[in-house]
Amino acid sequence: MKLRFLIVIIGALLSLNGWAQNDSLFSHSVFVGLRDNKYGYIGYQSRNWSVGLENTMFIRGFDEQYIRANGGFRQGLGVWGINFTADAFVGANYKGRFYDCGLKVALEKPIGRFSIGAGVMPIYDSGFGYNTCYSVNMACRIIQEASIVVDITNIPEYRMAEHRIVPGLLFQARKLWVRPELSIPLTDNIRFTRVLVSFRYDFLLK
Repeated sequence: MKLRFLIVIIGALLSLNGWAQNDSLFSHSVFVGLRDNKYGYIGYQSRNWSVGLENTMFIRGFDEQYIRANGGFRQGLGVWGINFTADAFVGANYKGRFYDCGLKVALEKPIGRFSIGAGVMPIYDSGFGYNTCYSVNMACRIIQEASIVVDITNIPEYRMAEHRIVPGLLFQARKLWVRPELSIPLTDNIRFTRVLVSFRYDFLLK
C-alpha cells in the first residue's frame, strides 16, 4: 500500500514537470551539472517547475549504469517567508537489477544571513525495501556569493540510508552554483568520510 501510494504521488509530480537539485531559480533555462561526484545531469526549468534526467559516471560496466528521472516544484508560501519544495525521482539500473523511487517534501526559512530547513523523504529501493528518510539543513551566508552549509541527514547518497553530517561551502553566482562538502558518518567509523562536489550551470533562455 505504501509503495502504491508513493508511485502515484511521484507520477503526479512528474506529470506536472518538476525537478530537484535546484539551488538557483530562473524563469526559463536549460541546465547541466554534477551531483555527489557520481551523477551527471541535464534538465529544463520553467519558472517554479522543472524536469531533469541524470546518469551515473565513472562506473566500469555499461550495463551497471544507473539512470534517473527527476521532478520537482518550489514556491514561496507567503507565510513567515517560508519556502516550500517537493522533489521526486524514479530510477533504475540499466541491467534491471534494481529500481528505486522517492519523494522529498521540505520547508526552508531564511532569517537574515541564516536559513534553516527540514524535509522528509519516503523512498523505496527494490533491494533494500521502504524507508522514511529525513534531512535537516542550516546555512550562513558569509558574503553575497558564498555560504557555509550543514546538513544532518540519512537520505541515501548512493543506495543505502546512512546517518551523516555534511558540512560544506556553497558558492553561487547568477548562473552557477558549486558545493564542495564532507560527508561524515554519525553511526560508523569516521574513516568512511566522503569528499563530495556538486555543481549546476544554467543556460538562460529568452
